[in-house]
Amino acid sequence: MRRPIPEFGTPLRRAVVVLRSWWPEIVLGLGVVLAILGPVLRRGYLLRYDLVFVPDPPFGATVWGSGSELPRAVPSELLAVGLSQLLPADVAEKALLAGCLVLAAVGAARLAPVGHPLARVAAGLGYVWNPWVYGRLHLGQWAVTAGYAALPWAYAWVLGVLRRRSDGSDPADAAGPRRRSAVAGGLAVVLGGPAMVLAAVLTCAPALALARQWRAVVAGAATLAGLTAPWLLALGERGGGIDLDERGVAAFAARADTPLGVLGSVVTLGGVWSRHAAPVGRDQWPVALLALVLAGAAVWGFALTRRRWPSAAWWGLLVGAVLGTAIAAVPALPAGTAWMTALVEHVPLAGSVRDGTRLLAPLALLQAVGLGMLVESLARTGARALAPLVAFAPVLLLPGLAWGLSGQLDTVRFPSEWTEVRSVVNQDPAGGSLVSLPWSSFRAYRWGGNVPVLDPAARAFRRPVIGDQDVLVGRDRIRGESREADRVAAVLAEPGDPGSALRRLGVRYVLIQTDQPGGAEVEARFTDGEVVRRDRTLTLIRLPDGGSSRSAGTVGIGPTLGYSVLGGTLLIALSYPSARRRCMLLSGTSCRKDRQ
Repeated sequence: MRRPIPEFGTPLRRAVVVLRSWWPEIVLGLGVVLAILGPVLRRGYLLRYDLVFVPDPPFGATVWGSGSELPRAVPSELLAVGLSQLLPADVAEKALLAGCLVLAAVGAARLAPVGHPLARVAAGLGYVWNPWVYGRLHLGQWAVTAGYAALPWAYAWVLGVLRRRSDGSDPADAAGPRRRSAVAGGLAVVLGGPAMVLAAVLTCAPALALARQWRAVVAGAATLAGLTAPWLLALGERGGGIDLDERGVAAFAARADTPLGVLGSVVTLGGVWSRHAAPVGRDQWPVALLALVLAGAAVWGFALTRRRWPSAAWWGLLVGAVLGTAIAAVPALPAGTAWMTALVEHVPLAGSVRDGTRLLAPLALLQAVGLGMLVESLARTGARALAPLVAFAPVLLLPGLAWGLSGQLDTVRFPSEWTEVRSVVNQDPAGGSLVSLPWSSFRAYRWGGNVPVLDPAARAFRRPVIGDQDVLVGRDRIRGESREADRVAAVLAEPGDPGSALRRLGVRYVLIQTDQPGGAEVEARFTDGEVVRRDRTLTLIRLPDGGSSRSAGTVGIGPTLGYSVLGGTLLIALSYPSARRRCMLLSGTSCRKDRQ
């Protein structure tokens, strides 16, 4: 069992101690980043599905959640744009991706109750090198990966609460680094949106409930509520209900990506809804069976941790993993689809977990801890020769994750006309929105390698951008949730020049991406608008007397209040003057009155 890092007076001595104690995690973190992101660690943008970064991004409507779409990018977009003010946006993008992988690997390695360096590497590697992470990287879901990376740190806080209770020590004794890592973990969890917040609740709440740490449950819930305030209030500011397409339940349900069926695919951390996001080779029987054996061995290794963890912590993570797996697998069943459809129709925010495989994160954490424990038991017995093989088995079973998903990840550069058009639009103080055409939610640029990517226009402009919110899954077109987009789509469906009707909807600019299918035909329909710019791939049209009186840079009361609540939560949680207040908020325990 590793001892806590002692406190030293000088930063240099402290750094030496950290290097000596954490060298396996440091080597693992660097190795994972180089092995997975190696080919894209150069200048240029990585554009892929949901992963969209643009040069010099403004603090626009997407950041505040005041755009036409649901505020799914709140508050992750604020972090991305804020970091892009300090670094070039493409460098910020790589830093966030690398940070997610490092935090996930190091967090799992430190969480596992093992001391052998190879066992710690096995735990971290098992948590990062699996089909779940492959699928999220393939789909460009960096914010979801950030929430996933935070789970080990959040569960470390749970373990700290339970252990301090069991040995009777004062919770204030460990309030420093543990407190800061708990808050940082909570903040990273909310980056992943409602689904990863639910995954964190499934991971942490059962252990605290089994230990009857109700104060900690309330404190953790209050902290999460404060950290999620930006997107909760942005969602409330939209007004009205969320009309979700019930066909999305079946479209985003787990699917079998192995010969083992849906359940076998899910327990081996696969089953992602997109067939393109499944690793190559998982459809082969030898790979599928070996993956199932490894998953079973990891679960058996987790059983060994019962001697090293408090009983509530062990049972709690097991319960969370079972619940998450059930929620992920049930919609794939006929009866489960009907149940989830009813849930989406009647329960607010239930639609955020249509992609139920995101809730496999607790199972991934359980398997990672179990794999580390299994490797340590092998390394300390006569079977130590098998320890390296088991430790690196995830890499052997999933070689496609290496080197940018086997070369699928690549960097590109935006054409210069994007910068010029963005400058014209962002410098206009008049209000009004921008409509991005052709009417499609995804683009495929020749200069971007023809990889599907969400329309970058929503993140390039300060004013609200209205675009198609529908998603094509296979042959099914899943309707989006934007009422503004529905109104614009109805106008575009009518024959003739849509300019006058768009003006009545408060539209000031129309951006036509002429390098996309149908772009030239769309441009020909606008005969009354003023062509501000016409470049090789973009045409910008300003509608006469279009727009609204509201300034393009105005931020609503909902986002302002939401980020104020988030800042207040962080300030209360991290402030030193009131030890009683911070302990009540972060550990759910009452502290002795401060002694001056």
